Amino acid sequence: MYFNLLPFLVALFISSLLPAQQPALFKWWVEFSDKNDSPYCTCRPAEFLSARALERRARAGIGILENDLPVNPRYVRALTEAGVLLHNTSRWLNTATVIADSAAAAALMRLPFVRNIRYLGPDIPVRNPPDRPPKQRVPLETIPTVEGGQGGFGYAGLQNSLLGVPLVHAAGYRGAGIWVAVMDGGFTNVDTLPFFDSIALNGRLHQGWDFVERDGAVFESAQHGTSVLSVMAADLPGYFVGAAPEATYFLIKTEDTGGEFPVEETNWIAGAEWADSIGADIINASLGYTVFNDTTLSHTSAVLDGRTAIGSRGAAIAATKGMIVCNSAGNSGDEPWTYLGVPADAPGVIAVGAVRPDGSRAPFSSQGPTADGRIKPDLMAPGETVVVAGDSGTDLGLSNGTSLASPMLVGALAALWSAFPEKTAAEILDAVFVSADQMLAPDTLRGYGMPDMARAWLTLGGYLHGDVLNNARTGFFAADRDAGTLSFLLFGNIGAALPEVELRDLFGQKMQTGTTLWRNHTVTSLAIKGLHDLAPGYYQVVVRTGGEPVRLAGLMW
Repeated sequence: MYFNLLPFLVALFISSLLPAQQPALFKWWVEFSDKNDSPYCTCRPAEFLSARALERRARAGIGILENDLPVNPRYVRALTEAGVLLHNTSRWLNTATVIADSAAAAALMRLPFVRNIRYLGPDIPVRNPPDRPPKQRVPLETIPTVEGGQGGFGYAGLQNSLLGVPLVHAAGYRGAGIWVAVMDGGFTNVDTLPFFDSIALNGRLHQGWDFVERDGAVFESAQHGTSVLSVMAADLPGYFVGAAPEATYFLIKTEDTGGEFPVEETNWIAGAEWADSIGADIINASLGYTVFNDTTLSHTSAVLDGRTAIGSRGAAIAATKGMIVCNSAGNSGDEPWTYLGVPADAPGVIAVGAVRPDGSRAPFSSQGPTADGRIKPDLMAPGETVVVAGDSGTDLGLSNGTSLASPMLVGALAALWSAFPEKTAAEILDAVFVSADQMLAPDTLRGYGMPDMARAWLTLGGYLHGDVLNNARTGFFAADRDAGTLSFLLFGNIGAALPEVELRDLFGQKMQTGTTLWRNHTVTSLAIKGLHDLAPGYYQVVVRTGGEPVRLAGLMW
């Protein structure tokens, strides 16, 4: 058995300075030696995993392993009978986090199934009332207007466009059916802000669990989680629309805003296990750990190998369960510590760095590689001057950080995945990585680069109808006869930035002309309007660049 005495000596010294009748309490990580004689069995996974979680794993061909089994309840009962308070458990790592004074913690080493105990920091008192109910939500009567017009996404237009989200939305996919678990330090005012009326009133906003204070209240403690959620879930059309406003969200509190200590890594794991068990598809964690209040517990760069830190060990397992796990890379890129944090170093976890509005790397975005030489960050997303929900009414604000880049990517992923719900996490990520702008030349500053969800959508097979001529192709999306509009998604290489687009009848007669800004090898949207009087029939869309016209699509009106 291994037992580190130094933290205990420190804890005992602190305890000696306090009145004897009130010993200081600390948090401790208790590792169990086995899962022997467990009442749980991999043959009965429905006892500890939801039907949705099991379906997700079956679709990906992921089996039920011993690390899926909950910790032995007999071991947990023995801990509490020894006089300690249970904080959380981890089935993946076969551990428990407990609250105890140093003497009670030391005594746990005498239990035959305890392999190791590690000091995690002081027990910070609970600061919020338990199980505080949500406040009364009062929906807006009218949505605010945007000066100058910003399109359907309103003030979120630019940040969503950088990831190719508008074209996925144009194809009709806004995250419906995708479950997103959001782990943060709190979600103040999410229960009242009108940005979240849509998900709340449609039953797609759920309080998960507060793994810090061990209750069901999450609409408290921090505005940070509110900002994070807003870039994914907000839905005020024409004013501020997130990347996945039709996804379902579960809010989980794992970050203790009262201090920075390693116990938060165990909270992270507990939150991820909870998300896995309910059947979440994607996890967003805008969190990271390097330096702690007790600097003797801080990480060094050598720890960033994905298999040493507690949080990284758990996160690496989370990424094997059929979920997409995204974690902010960190904001230390322009500081003496330039590296990313725990658990962004974990293999399989998508460490998300931040870019500026022009697509270049934000200087604060943390760098790689990992200690064992792997490319990190993995992907990039908007993280500088990102528009977020404010703390009152329909106020908006600007924010910087990889804390925003990660949910920006998660929202985009949710929208994309909702177009292909039969796909696995690995299949979605494969297409996303192929679409990234540094896929062929990744580095330790921008990783594989910033992805384009529209290109990923095409890679996965989205709406590739019509002819393919001269490397040009189209994905016909919609014909809205009431609005007199034809809408298309175009993709290809035609060698012209502003080609002329023509709508022709069956005999080649031009019915309507216009131009569109075409970017080669990038999906372009096209809308032909003013067709209210167009007779029913067969039509074709042709693009002319000065040479022979290229027929893009045939369609029935």
